[in-house]
Amino acid sequence: MADVTVAQFAEVLKVPIEKLLSQLDDAGIKVRGPEDLISDDAKLELLTFLRRSHGQEDAASPGAPRRITLRRKSQSELKLSGAQGRSRTVNVEVRRKRTYIKRDVLEKEAQEQQEELDQQRREEQDKIEAEQREKERVQAEQEAATSAAEEAGRLEEESKRKAEVAAREAAEQAALLAAAEERAKAEKAEQAAGDRRQKDKEKKK
Repeated sequence: MADVTVAQFAEVLKVPIEKLLSQLDDAGIKVRGPEDLISDDAKLELLTFLRRSHGQEDAASPGAPRRITLRRKSQSELKLSGAQGRSRTVNVEVRRKRTYIKRDVLEKEAQEQQEELDQQRREEQDKIEAEQREKERVQAEQEAATSAAEEAGRLEEESKRKAEVAAREAAEQAALLAAAEERAKAEKAEQAAGDRRQKDKEKKK
């Protein structure tokens, strides 16, 4: 709100001019009369003084206003030129509003906003950590499955290799046995032939 006169400010506050002048004087704000201008800083200083004048307990009580809104309405006339040199007068009404908020209210709102931001950061961090843990769990399961598959493949290959070795050894042993039997048969046949030849010689004598 721009600077206004004491009379206008009294109208906004809906208090008698004499009472407002007395309150301004008590607050240490020097004005000479109803037509003197009063600044926004002076208004805020007056409002602070009025709150304190009722006692600190009242000012800090739960029922004390946390914010004060001042409204001002002003009217003026504006002359507009029309066609054929005619002019007309238009009434213009300007309404202005300014809200003063207690410092502790602002600090509380800032603290609440900061707490909300901190909570959002914590939730986001928890979400990131949960996603990371899930990613690590899936990766560990995949690695375990891969290791199990590799171990199963290795065991299968080892089993095949052992089976092949056993089969080869069995075949070799069978071949050796067959060869031994053949040799034994040959030796037996040769022995029998020798015996027959010996008998034949004895008969001829």
